[in-house]
Amino acid sequence: MKKERKQSIKYLLDADTEKPILEQLYIAHGVATDQLRRERHTLFQIRDSFNHLTSRDLDADTLLRYMFNRRKQADWPKLGDRAKKLESVLNELTAPQLAALKQIYLDLDIPSDEFLFDQKRTREIADRFQRFTGTSIRGYVLVAVIVAKRKRGLWVRIREDAFSDIAELA
Repeated sequence: MKKERKQSIKYLLDADTEKPILEQLYIAHGVATDQLRRERHTLFQIRDSFNHLTSRDLDADTLLRYMFNRRKQADWPKLGDRAKKLESVLNELTAPQLAALKQIYLDLDIPSDEFLFDQKRTREIADRFQRFTGTSIRGYVLVAVIVAKRKRGLWVRIREDAFSDIAELA
C-alpha cells in the first residue's frame, strides 16, 4: 500500500478560479491577514462567502493558513491604506500579564509562527495564562500578542532550525 503524499498548502486552491475569489473577498473585507486571527467574525464571513461561491467546504483556519502561505511567497494582495485600522493587540494586556505570557512563550520553546495554526497549542497557552494570572483571555488573542512582540523584535526569536545559530554566526 502506497502512502499518500500530503499536498502543500500553497496548492490548496485552483490558482485560476478559486484564488482570485478568495483574494477579492479578502480585499472587500479589508482586514489584514495578521488581524484575521483576532477578527474571527470577519474570517468566518470570508470563509462562508468563499465556500458558497466555490462549492467548497474549507474551514476558516485552513483558508487563513493558505493566505499566510501565499503572503510569505509574495503572492497575496496587500491592503495598504485600505486596511481597517484596529487597536493594537499589545494594548490588551497589563505589564504583569505580558510578563507571564512572555514566560509561557519562552517555556514552550516553539517559534511563534507555529502557534498560528495549532489550536491545541493555542488552548495550552490560554490554559497556562489563566493558571498563572487568574485571567481568562482567548488563546488567539494571546497568540496575536506573542507574534506581534516577536515580529517587532521585542521578544527573543525561538530557534527555527537546528542550524540557525551557525547561520547567524556565519
